[in-house]
Amino acid sequence: MIRRLFRRTNQNKHMNILYAGDSYVGGPANYLLGILRFLKASFVHVPPGKKLEPSVLRKRFDAVILSDFPHKNLPRASEKLLVGQVQSGAGLLMVGGWASFSGPYGKWRGSAVEKLLPVRCLSRDDRRNEFSGLTVLKGKNHVLLKGLSFDPPPVICGLNEARVKETGEVILTAQAIAGFEKFPLLVIEKNSVRRIAALMTDCAPHWCGGLVDWGKRRRILSVSRHIHIEIGESYVRFLSSLIKWAADQNKSRS
Repeated sequence: MIRRLFRRTNQNKHMNILYAGDSYVGGPANYLLGILRFLKASFVHVPPGKKLEPSVLRKRFDAVILSDFPHKNLPRASEKLLVGQVQSGAGLLMVGGWASFSGPYGKWRGSAVEKLLPVRCLSRDDRRNEFSGLTVLKGKNHVLLKGLSFDPPPVICGLNEARVKETGEVILTAQAIAGFEKFPLLVIEKNSVRRIAALMTDCAPHWCGGLVDWGKRRRILSVSRHIHIEIGESYVRFLSSLIKWAADQNKSRS
């Protein structure tokens, strides 16, 4: 049944994704690259050490993923084009990391991109590293979580802390295992016309912790001819659903 479900995922209409950040092929970027290849998406990947030039953003994308990508590598002209794409209907997903939100290398606070996000970046270093882990909890039922089991819940090791805007809707929270403190983990724009999301942890170890192994069965996805990743089926389902939602691929919404 699971294999049949994954086949249907790959039958969705073609989508074009801009993915900026994480690393070159062979590093942490392998995880999102593997998901994008699994989805048979067309994508442009800009590693974090390179500038995201305006020429890239003159091409139309269905969604933009910023994952551990520093604001300093987004020239002003590029940021204007990115914002224009989102305002014209493209999805936007910011994924957590040391170069995301208010991480020490991110510095997105006060940017035009931050104004689009459903969260407000802190005025200080926002990293929260929890050596005893944080439990991922469902905030509410949503199409993004369809088919996912939280019994038992996955555990992550860290995230970026942020404040939820009035326009934001919390879909997932993270609760410290050694304590009762809760943090927003997945926040989306309330307005269903705007497909904008903030995932406050990352998609690769170390912060994502057990999230990468989430699910009872294992999946092996190809990143390149010689590189493969082995991950949990629920991890694949979750990130696939999130990217498809951002790219307006999901047929049903809530």
